[in-house]
Amino acid sequence: MHDSNSGFAEENSEMCQDGSVDWRYNTQNDARIYLHMDSKEQEETQIDLINIAGHMNRRKKLYRYILAVAACAGVLAGLIAIGVDYIAGQNTYARAVVTFQYEGIENGLDPNGAAFDINKMKSPKVIENALMSLGTEEFDSEKIRESIDIEGVIPEDAVERITVIKEMSLEDVSNYEKILDVSYFPSQYVVYLRKNSGMSGRDTVQVLNAVLESYRAYFMDTYANTEVLTVTANLIDYKDYDYAEAMDLLETQMEIMKSYVTERRNQAPEFRSSGTGLSFGDISMALDTISEIDIANLNSYIESHTLTKDVSRQREYYEYRIKKYNMDIAECQVELSNIQSVIDKYQKDPLVIVSSQETTQEIEQTNEYYDQLLQQRLELSTEIASLNTKLNETYTLLNAVNGAVGQNTQSEYDYVDGKMSTLAETIARWADLTEQTAEEYYTTTLFSNAYKIAVPAQYTAAGGLVAAAKKVVIPVAVLVFITFGVWCVDGLFCELRKMKEDRQCDEE
Repeated sequence: MHDSNSGFAEENSEMCQDGSVDWRYNTQNDARIYLHMDSKEQEETQIDLINIAGHMNRRKKLYRYILAVAACAGVLAGLIAIGVDYIAGQNTYARAVVTFQYEGIENGLDPNGAAFDINKMKSPKVIENALMSLGTEEFDSEKIRESIDIEGVIPEDAVERITVIKEMSLEDVSNYEKILDVSYFPSQYVVYLRKNSGMSGRDTVQVLNAVLESYRAYFMDTYANTEVLTVTANLIDYKDYDYAEAMDLLETQMEIMKSYVTERRNQAPEFRSSGTGLSFGDISMALDTISEIDIANLNSYIESHTLTKDVSRQREYYEYRIKKYNMDIAECQVELSNIQSVIDKYQKDPLVIVSSQETTQEIEQTNEYYDQLLQQRLELSTEIASLNTKLNETYTLLNAVNGAVGQNTQSEYDYVDGKMSTLAETIARWADLTEQTAEEYYTTTLFSNAYKIAVPAQYTAAGGLVAAAKKVVIPVAVLVFITFGVWCVDGLFCELRKMKEDRQCDEE
């Protein structure tokens, strides 16, 4: 089609040899926008975009309805996607934030110095205890464990280092390799619990909070060791053993308690429990008194009266102890001989320092390995002396049993039974006081901030409002764009048909 503007188009355009579309705008005669089409086999054709817009305008009512239907269809598709995600629970979850603050976490270590493993929060024991605390059995602990995801938050200093390296990489690409050398250990974690089938949003939040609290108990039990005394005290019933054996059990329990309290006393000499009113030094003194007076007096009474429930069994017990002590002494003596042999053959390297041209000064070099050998020799010698003392005591007790004449009276048995029962109750009471004091120390002082729930569980339905909005907006936008494209193409075809009809009329 040619009109009065065709000359302008011919003078101001380069022909596209491949028949591509060329845009032209006539600024001399009228404000019209053209699609310029040229082909080797066809005549030059100009399509007026204003005419296309006119065709589109004449059918705007129809396409408004179509656009409205497309928008509704997009909203419906988005809502269906949200509903599927909600039912499946993949994008529906409860989210919480926990932090760890204790010495060593910045290096990825737990309070005992071993590698810290946050995935223990998902251990079956933690989850089962959490469900037990909720008093429910309708949820599968294994499915809940599989639905928990934990993400570490990168520390700020690591973020700063990575940012600096990225800025350096703008000038030198090789600096990107340095990012791999940036190591960090998170002290803050984001914990997700995806919604399981059969769980409501409220259930999801409750279960996640229960898991976080259950992990708190697990953390304290693992690293505070406050229950070790109670477990040991109730592990064996002394009444099932003969008197000498029972006293050995009670003495062993006392040694465990004293060792535990001594370690805590050295760790926190100034701490005093507000609940029990005791310090670890007070407990240590009380345990020493029980060992030196109560246990010693009862042991003395049992040994002096050769009190036993079964003479033959008691004899066998002492004979076994003598055999065991002899074996231990022989083993220690072999180790001591080997260490002494190494010490005798070991020579330390002297270090000669020349202070001037006329004099020299010789200084013996410090050698840690040699010092360790000396320390081991001292410890073995002490252990052998202690075993010899116990061996001699056991020989004395065995001779007393073998030389015993007559039978013990019932009053003697009753006296020992009463004293032993009182002693066991005293030990159990002090074990409980020790546990309470240690638990308060760990929870209020040492580990007061070791594990904290920074942000309690919060429920997010189908990924949250932003994610839900995206699921609705994206299909609406796609369908509206497609509909508008079809509308434009329809207008173009209408113009092409009109141009064809006009050309046929001109030819006639």
